[in-house]
Amino acid sequence: MPKTKLTLYIDEETSELPKKIVAYRGTSVSELVSSYFTTEAFKIKDLKISDSVSKWLGIIETDKTYKELKEEILTEKIEKYENIP
Repeated sequence: MPKTKLTLYIDEETSELPKKIVAYRGTSVSELVSSYFTTEAFKIKDLKISDSVSKWLGIIETDKTYKELKEEILTEKIEKYENIP
């Protein structure tokens, strides 16, 4: 899906918050904003969400960051293939 630019104007103090959140989550500000709007749209029953987005909503619920999940999956795969004779 093509991406488009979104410009936000917020005060300087608030602008530091997304930087801290994405550093903790291991994601980007763009992904954070996209995730927020997708989640909020899902809460509004009358708002149409594209099929390509809606099929992924609610797939996984976790407190882990993307990087933690990725590392966990990679570790499992490595362990699986290390034990093959």
